[in-house]
Amino acid sequence: MTKTSSRNNGCLTQRRRCPCGDEQCYIKVEGNEEDASTDTALPVDPNLMHGPPHTSPDIVNIETPYVGQSFRTDDEAQEYYTNFARRNGFAIRRERSKGNPSHPLGVYKRELVCHRAGVSLPRKTAELKRQRNKKSSRCKCEAQMIIKKNVSKGTSRWVVVQFSNMHNHELLDSDEVRHLPAYRNISSVDRERILYLVKAGCTVNLIMRALEMEKGVKAGQLSFTERDLRNFLQASKNINRENEGVELLKACKAMKDRCPDFRYDFTVDANDKLEHVLWSYPDSIHAYKVFGDVVVFDTTYRLYAYDRPFGVWFGTDNYGNAIFFACVLLQDERPSSFRWALQSLVHLMDGKLPQTLLTDLDLGLKEAIMSELPNTKHAFCSWYIVSKLSSWFSMSLGPHFERLMTEFQRISTLDNLEDFTQQWSQMVSEFGLSSDRHITLLTYNRENWALPFLRGWFFGGLNATGFSTSIKSFFRGFLNSQTRLRDFVEQVATAVDLQNQAAEEATIRQDYQNMKIKTCMPIEEHAASILTPFAFDLFQKELVESTQFAVYDAQRDTYLVQHRLQSNGGHIIQWISSDESIRCSCKEFESSGILCRHALRVLPLKNFFLLPDKYLLPRWRKESSLFPKSTGYKYRSQALRSLASIIIQESSLTKDRFDYAQWHMNKLLSHVRNMPTVDETASDVEPVVSSLDAAVDVTPARSRGRPRKLIAAAEMLKEAQAEVQSFSETQELSEAHELLEAQELP
Repeated sequence: MTKTSSRNNGCLTQRRRCPCGDEQCYIKVEGNEEDASTDTALPVDPNLMHGPPHTSPDIVNIETPYVGQSFRTDDEAQEYYTNFARRNGFAIRRERSKGNPSHPLGVYKRELVCHRAGVSLPRKTAELKRQRNKKSSRCKCEAQMIIKKNVSKGTSRWVVVQFSNMHNHELLDSDEVRHLPAYRNISSVDRERILYLVKAGCTVNLIMRALEMEKGVKAGQLSFTERDLRNFLQASKNINRENEGVELLKACKAMKDRCPDFRYDFTVDANDKLEHVLWSYPDSIHAYKVFGDVVVFDTTYRLYAYDRPFGVWFGTDNYGNAIFFACVLLQDERPSSFRWALQSLVHLMDGKLPQTLLTDLDLGLKEAIMSELPNTKHAFCSWYIVSKLSSWFSMSLGPHFERLMTEFQRISTLDNLEDFTQQWSQMVSEFGLSSDRHITLLTYNRENWALPFLRGWFFGGLNATGFSTSIKSFFRGFLNSQTRLRDFVEQVATAVDLQNQAAEEATIRQDYQNMKIKTCMPIEEHAASILTPFAFDLFQKELVESTQFAVYDAQRDTYLVQHRLQSNGGHIIQWISSDESIRCSCKEFESSGILCRHALRVLPLKNFFLLPDKYLLPRWRKESSLFPKSTGYKYRSQALRSLASIIIQESSLTKDRFDYAQWHMNKLLSHVRNMPTVDETASDVEPVVSSLDAAVDVTPARSRGRPRKLIAAAEMLKEAQAEVQSFSETQELSEAHELLEAQELP
């Protein structure tokens, strides 16, 4: 059986319906179309699909990888090497990896090799009898790219540590390389189109010809063969949509029986078949209660095999981690369906309404939000708007499109409404877009996406472009073409638990990082003691920037704050003595919950050495963490792994650091081994059961208190960490020996 990767067979696709209302207009979102977890295409009516000719990934201009090149993730590195390989006539595969989930760094090394690397693998006799006498393509090719994870200051990057492009075989041309199994796949766009044509009664041959004509390619030039198409259709026939709905409800009930705090809601149609279903997990419900003030409702996904829209609610915690709230499977995308989803979410979350709700540019969803959540600020995510511009204007503007993008992003972030209105009109006229229906759509809905209209509404950083990556990564790796509706509850629970584990690890790592004071101002030290490292970093940047501004008295308790290099303009600061409040015309605090540089420039003039409590929002405080310190095994294990990871990174920089850390760790290990292996007071149980733990019914034991010996060990561990940090500042071997002689761990 041929292995298939979930990367190329995802069951989720992103819809392509254009909000302009023209059924012949579709959206082509920038991104990797072949990545099923982040697929970017879905026409509402595939029969009316018209667009630019199909472009094969093998013509993408990818530079040769080099030692020292870095990537954000290993998937990004593999994608880059894959594109390079396709352009150069070969394919790649993962050969070896080092590390595992229990390792402090997780998986920290990967070897990506040419598909002809190594020797043929031996086969069992029973398998050999069933196989064709096919010669292996492996010929010990030594072309490879080795990447390794590098963690610095809490941020991980994957760096190329070795690269070779020396092949001992002939490379294929562009017509031949596309036939390699690694590049033969059916994208989500084509899957939707195929299912539509099958529903219309088209044969396999007719479907192949239709797709070739629509993409403007010659016969046999598609990214898949007729055999691939037949295999896909055979797999699709195994899906019984009616029974799957019943099975999904059974899965929800089973989850509810195992975990009483699991919540779900659903409706059935006149024929007693599943219409809509929405569910959430205990951890997610708790997270919404704490951080449900700003929510992203992503409705851009569909289950292509079931022809249903799939929506997910996300938010962010006080450490900047993306968090899952709930998900919903709808029958269609009508406003009535969206209204039901919003009603059910509020019901499941005990009536808590979001303060701000971010969505895609969907007029039906906008209508539903105005009806059900009239007191919630509705805004269109900036990254959704930007992702559509290429489809709307790149063909008509040609080489002028990049200039339009620059102007669009500049104008959409202006400070005041008058400047926006004037410069928007000038831009539309300059590019000749006055009669364009998409410009009309954006102009009519400008209050929902243009920053001048949104200033003063709280977004908590969720309107930043980078957050879209966190949403897409949530789906990666746990959904594939074989996923059935009945498995969705368990699969999403797994994804939620993995996301929570990653967020908890990031939280612990942040807590172990040193927050360095840069200004020596008491107000900075005060913020560092209360805010999370993520929020403090945002605050510190504003505080440092405030030193670049000058303050001028405008009138009583009103100030003009102006950058030192500016001769006009600036921002107006108002000081209200009655309640000791400060307001800035930029409204940054109202939008992010972090005081702006302009206000921070004026506060010291009012003799404030500490931040007023009202400007330290609960959502950015350490005490609001979703992962409070506990005595449970899960927390202890995760905390020690994170601390060990940091010690490894810091101690391996020099031999002096290594010798010092190794000596203390050996002493610590010897001391810990002599301690009891079982708590003398009671067993350990985590105070909050995670989604996945509830599903598999795994509960560690509860602890009624931290034993004195454990307190001593924790204090000893802190002392060792403090000593390593102190020694790293001097980096003198002689001082290390003096410390070793003078100090002995108990």
